[in-house]
Amino acid sequence: MIDIDVRTLFVFSAAANIFIIALFATYIKLYKVKNPIINIFMLSRLLGIVFLIMISLRDGAPKPIEIIINTTINLFIVFYEIYCISFIERKFDSKHFKRFLLIPIFFSIALSFFSSSSASERITVVSLSVSMMYAFTAYILLTEKGKTKIQFLTGYILALASLALLMRSLGAFFEVGTEVTSINYMLILPLIFFLILNLVIPLLLIFILKEKDNLKLTELNKSKDKFFSIIAHDLRGPFGGLHQIGELLWLNKNKISEEKREKLTKALYQNSKNTFNLLDNLLKWASANAGLIIYEPSQLNLHKIVLNNLRLFNSQVKLKNLTLRCNFDRELFVYADSDMIDTVIRNIISNAIKFTPNGGEIEIILDKVDKIKNTCAIAIVDNGIGMAKDSQLNVFEIDATVSTLGTDNESGTGLGLKLCKEFLTINKGTIWIESNENKGTGVFISLPIENK
Repeated sequence: MIDIDVRTLFVFSAAANIFIIALFATYIKLYKVKNPIINIFMLSRLLGIVFLIMISLRDGAPKPIEIIINTTINLFIVFYEIYCISFIERKFDSKHFKRFLLIPIFFSIALSFFSSSSASERITVVSLSVSMMYAFTAYILLTEKGKTKIQFLTGYILALASLALLMRSLGAFFEVGTEVTSINYMLILPLIFFLILNLVIPLLLIFILKEKDNLKLTELNKSKDKFFSIIAHDLRGPFGGLHQIGELLWLNKNKISEEKREKLTKALYQNSKNTFNLLDNLLKWASANAGLIIYEPSQLNLHKIVLNNLRLFNSQVKLKNLTLRCNFDRELFVYADSDMIDTVIRNIISNAIKFTPNGGEIEIILDKVDKIKNTCAIAIVDNGIGMAKDSQLNVFEIDATVSTLGTDNESGTGLGLKLCKEFLTINKGTIWIESNENKGTGVFISLPIENK
């Protein structure tokens, strides 16, 4: 036997949890963290304080209802913590979280049948249940790809915790008549390890968060460096062209024929328009990434936004002798930010004009309205030069370079579609492409109909 007051261990652990909550509150305030995962973890610590105080203060054999409450709280504490560690890299999804809540609920219902059993039997089944939950989490951390070094380390620690609790379960099973506060080494050593683990897990969680942030920052810096090198390269071309055309028109103003002047003027217009569009997209992309664009959704008439953009491109359509029309005439409302969606529609139509040859056709059609999923989709479809399959996969990625000359040698950076994806993501929408080379392209966008 080991001369240790188990109740004192529970009280000490409860006090340690108060310190941990204060630590996380400081972390949230200093780094301005807004992560539901951390809120869930802090909830587990609050429940842990309640659980440990209840265990340390109770005397004699508790009533069955008290046992059920304590067991349920214990299971949810463990679940919340292992969920936070296992799925910390995911974007929090309430449906995903609720689905996994079935695990502690299942164990809680199963263990309620042991509420009138002896203390040794209850310790056996509860320790075994928690051991299984830790083992499952350790398996996820050690086998799934994309985990960080600290997550792997956490996986090994949880595997040891699972073994320790299995040892406690076996100790209670073989020692008939034992109590929760027993100091038998088969019971007390795993308990001490478990309480120490409760102090280690919060530190591991903070380290994982920081490691993930550092990895994201490194990748983001690499992507931005590559992105801005592309922008710098592509800005030089249009400005160089503007300079050359301006120089020709100025130095040879009395020697240029009307036909050549008209061609140079058209080229000047095209170059200046492309440069303006590039700078406009770059400014909006930078503003979005800096958090300067405020997301203000409302019920929008998508048909009106499309019509306004059709009028905007009227001169370009005439220059290329294109047919550009909207084939849905009913009022179609979506829930989104007006400025962002206007930018999305403008960029997609601009691309369609760019890659459609003289005399071609561009149609904006209503693809689908799904009231069950609360979405509607429209498509901007052209009969232009189309896109290769590999380009379709990479065109939305910020670190991919996909830039093709238009049918009139219009240049570009591919920034427009990247901006479209970013704005649609903010508006809970999606974008995808269906295209065949030399047969045309359809760019589809989906948006929520109502705010749900």
